[in-house]
This record gives sequence, structure tokens and C-alpha cells, in this order.
Amino acid sequence: MSSAPPQMKYRQIDRITSIELGKRLTAERTLRADEEYLKDHFPRFPVMPGVMMLESLHQAAVWLVRAGDDFQTPLVLLRETRGVKFGDFLTPGETLQIAVEIVKEDGNRTTLKAFATKQGRVTVSAKLILERCTTGDPAHFGTDAKVLRSTKEQFQELTEQLTEQVAISD
Repeated sequence: MSSAPPQMKYRQIDRITSIELGKRLTAERTLRADEEYLKDHFPRFPVMPGVMMLESLHQAAVWLVRAGDDFQTPLVLLRETRGVKFGDFLTPGETLQIAVEIVKEDGNRTTLKAFATKQGRVTVSAKLILERCTTGDPAHFGTDAKVLRSTKEQFQELTEQLTEQVAISD
């Protein structure tokens, strides 16, 4: 049995398409018709919930921050969102083109601007403020190390198609 933490059930990024460490990241997320929550949102007009589109921005931002500090911090938490705007629906078969860019870094906090489009139309945009931190568990539990291992593995999965592989240290 693996001791690694389980991966997120609702991962909102299918793949990272480009990354410039410490600056910007692009990613994609295609909505599949068989996604569980679409049965309720909405049965006759299935669309990705706005909060999940916002989550795709958040997850892309987290990957940019993690990769930028070479995965030195196990947790990157969403502290604040500002100016969230929704512009269009995302229906099954459509793909979000996600872009995040670092605007400011101040200690353990990073401010990013983020947006997602489909076919050139903005579906969601926001300013995100993220905070890097540890789990707070005692070192002998090994929680931070397990989280770091798991996130490095997930990052490799998300970036495996990039021609210039992003090297991360162990």
C-alpha cells in the first residue's frame, strides 16, 4: 500500500502546456461529458460550475508557485481572490485555455493574475493571492516530505508532453 497522499479527485488541469519558472504558466482543461457533477449541473444543459472554472485558475497558479520555488514548500494555499469575473459557459467537449502570471511576490505570499478562455472568449478571470507554508505536522511524521513527493509526481504527469522538460530536484 502506498504511503503517498491520494491525488485530488477533482483535478481541474489536464496538462500544463508551457511554463516560464517564476513568471507564467499555461494549461488546458477539457470538460468531459461523463464528469459526475454534470448530472446535477445541469441535467438538460450541463456546464462546468463557475467555482470549478475558478479552481482551474487556482490549480494552475499553485503549480506555477510550486515549480518556481523548486517544490521547497509542501502547501500553497489560496488566501484571497479579487475581481472574479465570469464571461461564458463551458460545456462538455470544450477546452479551457488557462493562463496565470505572477504579478508580485512578498515573503511567502504571491499575487497572480489569471484567466481562462475558450475559443478566444474569456470564461473566467481573477487576481489570486497564494501563500506558501508547511503542513505544521512534526517532522518525524514525514507529512511534508510525502506531500512534496506526491506533488512532484503529479507535476511530472501534467508536464510530460512538454518538449523542454522542467527539471525538479529530489
